[in-house]
Amino acid sequence: MTLHPDGTPVTPLPDLRFTEVDAGPLGLSGRRLSFMEAGRGATTILCLHGIGANSTGWRFVLAGLSDAARVIAWNAPGYLMSDPFLAERPRAEDYADAAVGLLGALGVEGPVHVAGSSFGSMLGACLAARHPGRVASLTLMGTSRGQRWKGEDGRAAMLAMRRASVAEGGVALARTRSDKLVSPRTGPLVMDLVRTMVAATNPAGLMQAAHATDQVDVVEDFAPRIAAPTLAITGQDDVVNPPDVGRLIAEAIPGARFLSPEGIGHLPEVEAPAQTLALLRAQALGDR
Repeated sequence: MTLHPDGTPVTPLPDLRFTEVDAGPLGLSGRRLSFMEAGRGATTILCLHGIGANSTGWRFVLAGLSDAARVIAWNAPGYLMSDPFLAERPRAEDYADAAVGLLGALGVEGPVHVAGSSFGSMLGACLAARHPGRVASLTLMGTSRGQRWKGEDGRAAMLAMRRASVAEGGVALARTRSDKLVSPRTGPLVMDLVRTMVAATNPAGLMQAAHATDQVDVVEDFAPRIAAPTLAITGQDDVVNPPDVGRLIAEAIPGARFLSPEGIGHLPEVEAPAQTLALLRAQALGDR
């Protein structure tokens, strides 16, 4: 069996699955959302991926927590065969509502434990603020503030970068951007997992997500309204959302904790699965 450098087994991914949601109220172009799922039980963990990622980025969480929980890793609208939004510029709230729609379609009632990575952390914060009864705990990784706080010039530059980065498609995006997502100390096995994940990105879906994050400042918009126990994790080598960003977000969320592990970049769930699984078990399952 192939092992991650930290000793975690690299197990096969679950099958990609599909469900139908009510497209009209959610503003989707069709009824289909895709996801991966593992495990059973009364506890549900919902995993929300980043802007250049998808459900495959949660492979270690899907395998590592399936003994104690039902783990659902969604593919956001516009990602990995999930139907996109009709609007060119959807809001974070639209994604949060779509996530609730997915839970409903899968028969998941009551609060779930939410783990969000990067863009997914922004959506997790939105979900916790907008649908507080649906979120039992919140774990934010590669913690994103959104882009509005950067001002007009910074926002315009970020959108231009996003547009250019996907101009030649997902495979080119993986080739040119994957190394920025991980620590410089990352080895070839992890880099291959990251590149494979990023290569599946649909340019149109990414740009819808980019427009959503352009409108958000988590510190102002969502943080003060988050009541769920929250853990923010930002690797010390994260150059996408540096530790100071994650620390500021944690300080704005009542009672939140902040961790900044060494030797990790933007993707703790892929770069350091053993450590991330231990943190998620403590946060979502109470295993300390």
